[in-house]
Amino acid sequence: MITLQSGSYRLTVAPEYGATILSAEWLGRDEWKPVLEPLASPENGLKAGCFVMAPFANRIDHGHFFFDGKSFQLPINNIPEDMAIHGFARNHVWKVTEQAADHVLLVLDLNEPSLPWQFTLVQQISIAADGIKVALHITNLGDAPMPFGFGLHPWFPKPAETYLSFASDGAHTRDARGLPLPDLHPVQGMSENDQKALDGLPWFDACIGGWNPRKAVLRWPEYEVALSASGALRHLHVYNPDDRPVVCAEPVSHLPDVINRPELGEDAQMTVLAPGETLSGKMHLAARPIG
Repeated sequence: MITLQSGSYRLTVAPEYGATILSAEWLGRDEWKPVLEPLASPENGLKAGCFVMAPFANRIDHGHFFFDGKSFQLPINNIPEDMAIHGFARNHVWKVTEQAADHVLLVLDLNEPSLPWQFTLVQQISIAADGIKVALHITNLGDAPMPFGFGLHPWFPKPAETYLSFASDGAHTRDARGLPLPDLHPVQGMSENDQKALDGLPWFDACIGGWNPRKAVLRWPEYEVALSASGALRHLHVYNPDDRPVVCAEPVSHLPDVINRPELGEDAQMTVLAPGETLSGKMHLAARPIG
Protein backbone atom coordinates (compact mmCIF):
# COMPACT_ATOMS: atom_id res chain seq x y z
CA MET A 1 0.00 0.00 0.00
CA ILE A 2 1.16 3.54 -0.84
CA THR A 3 0.35 6.64 1.21
CA LEU A 4 0.39 10.14 -0.26
CA GLN A 5 0.07 13.27 1.86
CA SER A 6 0.52 16.95 1.10
CA GLY A 7 -1.14 20.00 2.56
CA SER A 8 -4.78 19.30 3.40
CA TYR A 9 -5.08 15.96 1.58
CA ARG A 10 -3.97 12.40 2.14
CA LEU A 11 -4.81 9.14 0.43
CA THR A 12 -3.79 5.50 0.14
CA VAL A 13 -3.40 3.43 -3.03
CA ALA A 14 -3.14 -0.34 -3.46
CA PRO A 15 -1.16 -1.31 -6.60
CA GLU A 16 -1.82 -4.97 -5.81
CA TYR A 17 -5.60 -4.41 -6.02
CA GLY A 18 -5.96 -2.77 -9.39
CA ALA A 19 -4.25 0.48 -8.35
CA THR A 20 -7.42 1.28 -6.42
CA ILE A 21 -7.52 4.34 -4.17
CA LEU A 22 -8.47 2.81 -0.83
CA SER A 23 -9.04 6.07 1.05
CA ALA A 24 -8.90 9.82 0.50
CA GLU A 25 -9.30 12.47 3.18
CA TRP A 26 -9.29 16.25 3.53
CA LEU A 27 -8.22 18.20 6.58
CA GLY A 28 -11.07 20.54 7.37
CA ARG A 29 -11.10 22.68 10.50
CA ASP A 30 -8.48 20.53 12.22
CA GLU A 31 -10.29 17.25 11.55
CA TRP A 32 -9.79 14.74 8.75
CA LYS A 33 -12.96 14.29 6.67
CA PRO A 34 -13.54 11.49 4.15
CA VAL A 35 -13.51 12.45 0.49
CA LEU A 36 -14.16 8.80 -0.48
CA GLU A 37 -15.85 5.98 1.37
CA PRO A 38 -12.83 4.05 2.73
CA LEU A 39 -12.19 0.52 1.45
CA ALA A 40 -10.79 -1.49 4.36
CA SER A 41 -10.80 -4.96 2.76
CA PRO A 42 -10.10 -4.81 -0.98
CA GLU A 43 -9.59 -8.57 -1.03
CA ASN A 44 -13.35 -8.90 -0.47
CA GLY A 45 -14.33 -6.67 -3.40
CA LEU A 46 -14.00 -3.09 -4.56
CA LYS A 47 -17.20 -1.70 -3.06
CA ALA A 48 -15.64 1.55 -1.80
CA GLY A 49 -12.64 3.76 -2.55
CA CYS A 50 -12.10 4.50 -6.25
CA PHE A 51 -11.12 1.96 -8.90
CA VAL A 52 -10.28 2.15 -12.60
CA MET A 53 -12.62 0.78 -15.26
CA ALA A 54 -10.76 -0.18 -18.46
CA PRO A 55 -10.57 -0.98 -21.35
CA PHE A 56 -14.31 -0.30 -21.14
CA ALA A 57 -16.56 1.22 -18.50
CA ASN A 58 -19.75 -0.22 -17.02
CA ARG A 59 -21.42 -3.12 -18.86
CA ILE A 60 -21.26 -5.04 -22.14
CA ASP A 61 -24.37 -7.16 -22.52
CA HIS A 62 -23.61 -10.91 -22.56
CA GLY A 63 -19.95 -9.88 -22.87
CA HIS A 64 -20.33 -9.90 -26.65
CA PHE A 65 -19.87 -7.40 -29.46
CA PHE A 66 -19.01 -7.12 -33.14
CA PHE A 67 -16.35 -4.77 -34.47
CA ASP A 68 -14.87 -4.42 -37.95
CA GLY A 69 -16.66 -7.56 -39.11
CA LYS A 70 -15.37 -9.70 -36.24
CA SER A 71 -17.19 -11.24 -33.29
CA PHE A 72 -15.69 -10.85 -29.80
CA GLN A 73 -16.65 -12.75 -26.66
CA LEU A 74 -15.38 -11.41 -23.32
CA PRO A 75 -15.12 -13.25 -20.02
CA ILE A 76 -18.31 -12.81 -17.98
CA ASN A 77 -17.37 -11.31 -14.62
CA ASN A 78 -20.96 -10.67 -13.51
CA ILE A 79 -22.44 -14.12 -13.88
CA PRO A 80 -25.90 -13.47 -12.32
CA GLU A 81 -26.56 -10.71 -14.88
CA ASP A 82 -24.61 -12.35 -17.74
CA MET A 83 -22.51 -9.23 -18.18
CA ALA A 84 -18.92 -8.21 -18.68
CA ILE A 85 -18.64 -5.29 -16.27
CA HIS A 86 -16.20 -2.44 -15.51
CA GLY A 87 -13.39 -3.86 -17.64
CA PHE A 88 -10.54 -5.97 -16.30
CA ALA A 89 -7.82 -3.53 -15.19
CA ARG A 90 -9.01 -3.65 -11.58
CA ASN A 91 -8.22 -7.37 -11.41
CA HIS A 92 -4.47 -6.98 -11.93
CA VAL A 93 -1.39 -5.89 -10.03
CA TRP A 94 -0.03 -2.60 -11.36
CA LYS A 95 3.61 -1.50 -11.45
CA VAL A 96 4.74 1.58 -9.53
CA THR A 97 7.07 3.47 -11.86
CA GLU A 98 7.33 6.76 -9.95
CA GLN A 99 6.54 7.74 -6.37
CA ALA A 100 6.92 10.81 -4.17
CA ALA A 101 5.14 12.25 -1.14
CA ASP A 102 2.50 13.94 -3.27
CA HIS A 103 2.15 11.76 -6.37
CA VAL A 104 2.44 8.26 -7.76
CA LEU A 105 2.57 6.84 -11.29
CA LEU A 106 1.15 3.35 -11.81
CA VAL A 107 1.26 1.29 -15.01
CA LEU A 108 -0.54 -1.80 -16.25
CA ASP A 109 0.60 -3.65 -19.38
CA LEU A 110 -2.12 -6.10 -20.38
CA ASN A 111 -1.87 -8.74 -23.09
CA GLU A 112 -4.09 -11.71 -22.31
CA PRO A 113 -5.21 -14.29 -24.89
CA SER A 114 -8.77 -14.18 -23.50
CA LEU A 115 -9.12 -10.46 -24.29
CA PRO A 116 -9.27 -8.71 -27.68
CA TRP A 117 -7.28 -5.73 -26.36
CA GLN A 118 -3.55 -5.28 -25.85
CA PHE A 119 -2.77 -2.05 -24.09
CA THR A 120 -0.74 -0.01 -21.64
CA LEU A 121 -2.76 1.85 -19.01
CA VAL A 122 -1.20 4.63 -16.93
CA GLN A 123 -2.81 6.14 -13.84
CA GLN A 124 -1.30 9.34 -12.40
CA ILE A 125 -2.52 10.24 -8.90
CA SER A 126 -1.42 13.52 -7.34
CA ILE A 127 -2.45 15.76 -4.47
CA ALA A 128 -1.89 19.50 -4.17
CA ALA A 129 -3.43 22.52 -2.50
CA ASP A 130 -6.28 22.54 -5.01
CA GLY A 131 -7.24 18.88 -4.52
CA ILE A 132 -6.78 15.34 -5.78
CA LYS A 133 -6.11 14.70 -9.46
CA VAL A 134 -6.40 11.32 -11.16
CA ALA A 135 -5.34 11.07 -14.81
CA LEU A 136 -5.74 8.04 -17.07
CA HIS A 137 -3.92 7.29 -20.33
CA ILE A 138 -4.60 4.11 -22.32
CA THR A 139 -2.56 3.18 -25.41
CA ASN A 140 -3.47 0.55 -27.98
CA LEU A 141 -0.56 -1.91 -28.22
CA GLY A 142 -2.37 -4.21 -30.62
CA ASP A 143 -1.75 -4.50 -34.35
CA ALA A 144 -5.26 -3.36 -35.36
CA PRO A 145 -7.71 -0.61 -34.45
CA MET A 146 -9.97 -1.39 -31.46
CA PRO A 147 -12.67 0.48 -29.55
CA PHE A 148 -11.43 1.62 -26.13
CA GLY A 149 -12.97 3.31 -23.13
CA PHE A 150 -12.38 3.86 -19.45
CA GLY A 151 -13.74 5.48 -16.34
CA LEU A 152 -13.23 6.06 -12.65
CA HIS A 153 -15.57 4.57 -10.06
CA PRO A 154 -15.42 6.65 -6.88
CA TRP A 155 -17.62 5.67 -3.92
CA PHE A 156 -18.60 8.55 -1.65
CA PRO A 157 -19.97 8.34 1.91
CA LYS A 158 -23.72 8.89 2.25
CA PRO A 159 -24.64 9.67 5.85
CA ALA A 160 -27.90 11.51 6.55
CA GLU A 161 -28.13 14.90 4.80
CA THR A 162 -25.90 13.98 1.86
CA TYR A 163 -26.68 15.81 -1.40
CA LEU A 164 -25.48 15.38 -4.98
CA SER A 165 -26.05 17.99 -7.67
CA PHE A 166 -25.08 18.41 -11.31
CA ALA A 167 -26.40 20.00 -14.51
CA SER A 168 -27.71 17.67 -17.23
CA ASP A 169 -30.41 17.01 -19.80
CA GLY A 170 -31.65 14.05 -17.75
CA ALA A 171 -30.97 10.36 -17.18
CA HIS A 172 -31.13 7.71 -19.87
CA THR A 173 -34.13 5.41 -19.65
CA ARG A 174 -33.15 1.80 -18.93
CA ASP A 175 -34.37 -1.31 -20.75
CA ALA A 176 -35.27 -4.62 -19.11
CA ARG A 177 -31.56 -5.49 -18.87
CA GLY A 178 -30.82 -2.19 -17.09
CA LEU A 179 -29.01 -0.79 -20.13
CA PRO A 180 -29.50 2.68 -21.63
CA LEU A 181 -32.05 3.73 -24.24
CA PRO A 182 -31.87 7.04 -26.14
CA ASP A 183 -34.77 8.64 -24.27
CA LEU A 184 -34.03 10.85 -21.27
CA HIS A 185 -36.13 11.46 -18.17
CA PRO A 186 -35.71 14.10 -15.45
CA VAL A 187 -33.35 13.34 -12.58
CA GLN A 188 -35.20 13.87 -9.32
CA GLY A 189 -33.47 15.55 -6.39
CA MET A 190 -30.01 15.95 -7.98
CA SER A 191 -29.98 19.39 -9.59
CA GLU A 192 -29.17 22.84 -8.29
CA ASN A 193 -32.88 23.75 -8.31
CA ASP A 194 -34.13 20.41 -6.94
CA GLN A 195 -31.93 19.03 -4.16
CA LYS A 196 -33.09 16.27 -1.85
CA ALA A 197 -31.09 14.22 0.64
CA LEU A 198 -29.88 11.08 -1.12
CA ASP A 199 -30.96 8.71 1.65
CA GLY A 200 -34.54 9.87 1.04
CA LEU A 201 -34.43 9.21 -2.71
CA PRO A 202 -35.26 5.85 -4.33
CA TRP A 203 -32.66 3.47 -5.76
CA PHE A 204 -31.06 5.01 -8.85
CA ASP A 205 -28.59 3.67 -11.42
CA ALA A 206 -28.30 5.49 -14.74
CA CYS A 207 -26.01 7.27 -17.15
CA ILE A 208 -26.60 10.99 -17.39
CA GLY A 209 -27.26 12.73 -20.70
CA GLY A 210 -25.92 16.18 -21.49
CA TRP A 211 -23.57 16.43 -18.50
CA ASN A 212 -22.50 19.99 -19.12
CA PRO A 213 -20.51 21.49 -17.53
CA ARG A 214 -18.65 18.36 -16.49
CA LYS A 215 -19.01 19.08 -12.79
CA ALA A 216 -20.82 17.60 -9.80
CA VAL A 217 -20.94 18.52 -6.11
CA LEU A 218 -21.24 16.13 -3.13
CA ARG A 219 -22.40 18.05 -0.06
CA TRP A 220 -22.51 17.12 3.61
CA PRO A 221 -23.47 19.32 6.58
CA GLU A 222 -19.92 20.66 7.20
CA TYR A 223 -18.16 20.43 3.83
CA GLU A 224 -18.52 19.55 0.18
CA VAL A 225 -16.45 17.94 -2.58
CA ALA A 226 -16.47 19.32 -6.11
CA LEU A 227 -15.88 16.71 -8.82
CA SER A 228 -14.86 17.77 -12.32
CA ALA A 229 -13.72 15.83 -15.38
CA SER A 230 -11.88 16.60 -18.59
CA GLY A 231 -10.49 14.93 -21.69
CA ALA A 232 -12.23 11.71 -22.66
CA LEU A 233 -14.23 11.57 -19.40
CA ARG A 234 -17.26 13.34 -20.87
CA HIS A 235 -20.13 11.34 -19.32
CA LEU A 236 -21.38 10.82 -15.77
CA HIS A 237 -22.86 7.62 -14.34
CA VAL A 238 -24.69 7.89 -11.01
CA TYR A 239 -25.48 5.01 -8.66
CA ASN A 240 -27.48 5.65 -5.49
CA PRO A 241 -28.20 2.28 -3.79
CA ASP A 242 -30.93 1.95 -1.20
CA ASP A 243 -29.20 -0.73 0.90
CA ARG A 244 -25.84 0.98 1.68
CA PRO A 245 -24.87 4.49 2.87
CA VAL A 246 -22.78 5.21 -0.24
CA VAL A 247 -23.27 6.96 -3.57
CA CYS A 248 -21.24 6.80 -6.79
CA ALA A 249 -20.69 9.64 -9.28
CA GLU A 250 -18.53 8.07 -11.99
CA PRO A 251 -16.88 10.05 -14.82
CA VAL A 252 -16.68 7.75 -17.85
CA SER A 253 -15.75 8.02 -21.51
CA HIS A 254 -18.81 6.27 -22.92
CA LEU A 255 -22.25 4.87 -22.09
CA PRO A 256 -22.93 1.28 -20.93
CA ASP A 257 -23.08 -1.35 -23.71
CA VAL A 258 -22.77 1.43 -26.26
CA ILE A 259 -20.67 -0.77 -28.51
CA ASN A 260 -23.91 -2.70 -29.16
CA ARG A 261 -26.12 0.43 -29.24
CA PRO A 262 -25.30 2.79 -32.13
CA GLU A 263 -28.70 4.43 -31.65
CA LEU A 264 -27.31 6.19 -28.54
CA GLY A 265 -25.40 8.56 -30.80
CA GLU A 266 -21.83 9.28 -31.78
CA ASP A 267 -20.83 11.15 -28.62
CA ALA A 268 -21.86 8.18 -26.45
CA GLN A 269 -19.57 5.73 -28.24
CA MET A 270 -16.25 4.17 -27.30
CA THR A 271 -13.15 5.61 -29.00
CA VAL A 272 -11.49 3.63 -31.77
CA LEU A 273 -7.73 3.78 -31.29
CA ALA A 274 -5.33 2.86 -34.06
CA PRO A 275 -2.19 0.97 -33.02
CA GLY A 276 -0.07 3.29 -30.89
CA GLU A 277 -2.82 5.85 -30.28
CA THR A 278 -3.68 7.01 -26.75
CA LEU A 279 -6.90 8.05 -25.00
CA SER A 280 -6.61 10.37 -21.97
CA GLY A 281 -8.89 11.82 -19.32
CA LYS A 282 -8.71 13.36 -15.85
CA MET A 283 -10.84 13.63 -12.69
CA HIS A 284 -10.34 16.36 -10.08
CA LEU A 285 -11.73 16.24 -6.51
CA ALA A 286 -11.59 19.40 -4.37
CA ALA A 287 -12.98 19.71 -0.85
CA ARG A 288 -14.07 22.94 0.82
CA PRO A 289 -15.86 23.94 4.02
CA ILE A 290 -19.48 25.05 4.17
CA GLY A 291 -20.24 28.20 6.10
